[in-house]
Amino acid sequence: MDKRAEEIRKLSQKGPIQLDRGGYDGGSLPRAEPHAELTRPANIAKREGRINCPVCDEDISARAKKCRHCGEVLDANMRQEQMAERRTGPHYTRNKSKIAAGIFAILLGGIGVHKYYLGRIGQGILYTLFAVTGIPTILGVIEGIIYLTMDDEKFWQKYG
Repeated sequence: MDKRAEEIRKLSQKGPIQLDRGGYDGGSLPRAEPHAELTRPANIAKREGRINCPVCDEDISARAKKCRHCGEVLDANMRQEQMAERRTGPHYTRNKSKIAAGIFAILLGGIGVHKYYLGRIGQGILYTLFAVTGIPTILGVIEGIIYLTMDDEKFWQKYG
């Protein structure tokens, strides 16, 4: 258990905290109105729409779908989707042909046609702008060879 959770448990066992007239109890609590009474931290959290994470016991919003401290998925629907993805593998489309991308890169890579085909419009514009230098042509040939030799699953994961 971490130190913060232990401090909260100790404070909650002591009961309500009375603040002095200056509004500060000398500890780590923020300033409050004079004579304000704060109840136990767990009660404050529930009153403000807050809960403790069931895994790391940190204070989070009651509407949170994922704990920002430990990353645990709290929403049941998100958890089911995550488990289904783990069982079936990642979901991606297979609407781009790696052979077409490789041929475009080798033959028309100097003007960035393969980048436009793969949906990388920004990179395609850069290739088109620098076409006069000849650098995109060299890069296109190299990328074409990479596309043609790349594993199908890896290509579809990266480029769809």
